Amino acid sequence: MSTSDNSTNYKGFSYEFFILAISILAIINIFFILFTANPERDQVLVIVNFILSLILLFDFFYRFFTAREKLNYFLRQFGWLDLLGSLPLYWMPLFRLLRIVRILRLFRQIGAFTLMRDFRRNPAASILAVVTFLMFIVLQVGSYLIIGAESRAANANIVKPLDALWWALVTVTTVGYGDKFPVTNLGRIVGTFVILIGVIMFSVLTSFFTSKFSERREEDSEQSLTDTKVDVLELHRILEQQSSTLEDLAARLERIEHKIDQDPK
Repeated sequence: MSTSDNSTNYKGFSYEFFILAISILAIINIFFILFTANPERDQVLVIVNFILSLILLFDFFYRFFTAREKLNYFLRQFGWLDLLGSLPLYWMPLFRLLRIVRILRLFRQIGAFTLMRDFRRNPAASILAVVTFLMFIVLQVGSYLIIGAESRAANANIVKPLDALWWALVTVTTVGYGDKFPVTNLGRIVGTFVILIGVIMFSVLTSFFTSKFSERREEDSEQSLTDTKVDVLELHRILEQQSSTLEDLAARLERIEHKIDQDPK
C-alpha cells in the first residue's frame, strides 16, 4: 500500500481506531471459542462475533464505495481480504489479523502528529468511538460471566446466551426491565459491576457532550457578537460615506445658488 493511498484509505482517527479495536476483539473471541469448552458461554461469544462481523462488513462496503479506484482497493490493497475477514464463518475471522496489520501500517504512514491533530479537531467522535467499544466489552464480559454464574442455579432465569445478552444490555444502560435478573450471589456481584460501569460510562459521555454543546453555544454567541460588531462598523463606515456625499452635494448646491445670485439672467 503506497502512501498516496492514504487519502482514500484513511477515514479519520476515531473511525480507524474503532475498527481496529473491533477487529482485535473479534480475534480474541475466536481464540476463546477455540480453546474453551463451555457451550453456553461460547455461544455468547459467537453471537457477539456475529454482530462484530456485521460492523466489519459495513466497513468493507464503506471503504469500497468511497474508494477512488474500487478495483485497486479490492485487489492491490487487499480489500478482498477485508471482505473474507468480515464473514461470520468459522475460520474466516482470522483474516482480520491482516486488517489489524493494515490499520497499524496506515497509522504509521499517517504519522503521530496528524493522528493527534485529527483527534483534537474532533474529540467528540473519538470519545463516542471509545465508549461504543467499551459498551461491547461490557456487554460481552457481563454476559459471559453472568451465564457462567447463573446457568446452574435451580431457579435461574438467565440460562440462555440471548437471555444473558439481553440482561447485560438493559443493565448497562440502566433501563432495568426486571424480566431477567440474577438469583445467585456471584450473579449479583457481576450485576453490580455492570451497573456501576454503565452509570460511569453514560455519565462521562453525557458530561462530555454537555460540555461540548456549552462550548459550542459560547463560541456561537461570541461569533454572533463579533459579527454584530463588524456589521455596526460597516454601517458606521457607510453612514460616514453617505454623510460625506451629502456634504459634497450641499456644497455644490451652495455654489449653484451663489452663481444664480450673481447672474440673475
